Amino acid sequence: MILALSLLLVAGLCRSPTAASSEDPSYDHQTKTYTSTHKPVSCTNKVTATPFFSPDHSIEVYVDLINAASTSIDLYAPGFSSWSGCTQYDTSCVGCSLSDARAEAFPVFPALLNAKHARNVTIRILTNDYGTPTCANEIAPLDWLYLNGIEIKYFTTVTFMHSKVIVVDRGTKTSISSVNFSKTSFLYNREAGVIIDAGCDAVADFVLEVFDADWAQATDYAPTNKYTSSQMSYITNSATLPVDIPPPRHIDNAYVTGLKSVESVSVIDLYTSPDFALAELNQSLGTARTSFQLMIYQVTDDSLCDGLMRLNGSGVDVTLLVSRRIFSEDDWKAAQVCYEKLHKYGLKIQLTPSYYDYSHQKIWIIDSKEVHLSTGNWSPTDYPDASSFPPYTSHGWVEANRNFVIAMADNDIVKIFSSLFEEDFSRGEEWTPHY
Repeated sequence: MILALSLLLVAGLCRSPTAASSEDPSYDHQTKTYTSTHKPVSCTNKVTATPFFSPDHSIEVYVDLINAASTSIDLYAPGFSSWSGCTQYDTSCVGCSLSDARAEAFPVFPALLNAKHARNVTIRILTNDYGTPTCANEIAPLDWLYLNGIEIKYFTTVTFMHSKVIVVDRGTKTSISSVNFSKTSFLYNREAGVIIDAGCDAVADFVLEVFDADWAQATDYAPTNKYTSSQMSYITNSATLPVDIPPPRHIDNAYVTGLKSVESVSVIDLYTSPDFALAELNQSLGTARTSFQLMIYQVTDDSLCDGLMRLNGSGVDVTLLVSRRIFSEDDWKAAQVCYEKLHKYGLKIQLTPSYYDYSHQKIWIIDSKEVHLSTGNWSPTDYPDASSFPPYTSHGWVEANRNFVIAMADNDIVKIFSSLFEEDFSRGEEWTPHY
């Protein structure tokens, strides 16, 4: 189980099962019943929004966000994969030598350490516990960060934390995206995110409300190894570390996005799953009148698949652009069942370009007027049909993920995401039915 789960992180994907599993996943550490609490919010003020995409400039954006912090960084990260081989999950433990760990190539790693040591930024990282210890006489990236005074906790609110969110200085900047902390996700996948600058307190306040609640019931992280005083001196050396951002990956014929901020954007909806998420998503589907474009990693939820058919039946032009590859075989099979139903019903389905490892973004555009961006896929775990979530040992267990969705309205912001959809669509190929 450790190997299988860890390979998901190496691939830059986090598990989104097609249905609630009959067995408790090893990463599930929920012990209390969770009840939907956090109600959706919207903004009356306009904000400045900056869309960003992998593989074009996500790593640059993340480093800039960290460098911009002067007081605090609050970070949801489903996992933390090394770019230097310190989290190679082919054994029962992870880690590498102290010298290799200090030279970690993942630019976020030295950027976080520099923020802590040079500016005394308070950093909180909320992640998942995969039950993978650090190898003897070695050190893992999270160990190193923790020993340098960065606060780390393991998520326990519901089954799995699937959010990819960073809040800088309690809301000066808030980023919501599909980008996992892996080299694949930053450099080889198509991913999508947006930075919201201060201007509407509701955005940061809502995300921090959820984060603080999850943090309050999370469990403390602790390294599994002890280190000598000389080793600790080496680990906690506060000298500024180099942050080397690799150049953008060149791909022949690929659509390369720009990095442009858009002012006066309306945030019309912001919500978290599992809290009321399915109802919110269905409500947004119901507002479509002319067109609905869905650019997503996978659709494996039966009810949402049927919702697309109903939308199409009501006269809305529904178009799907879905990932050519899906890491989980079970998810791949479930997605094909949905796509076959949609194809028979007359919907247009296109596979994303082959040069991306995975097209892992989660975007939908309604009537060319508003864009919705999510950290979660259209799966039963990301949009569960329930309001109460007991732990595995209790009757009625529902497997559920923590995610966020932000919906924005503005002609310029929609144009950026529409261009992404259309350009990647034109470089893909038609999905072929298997029936």
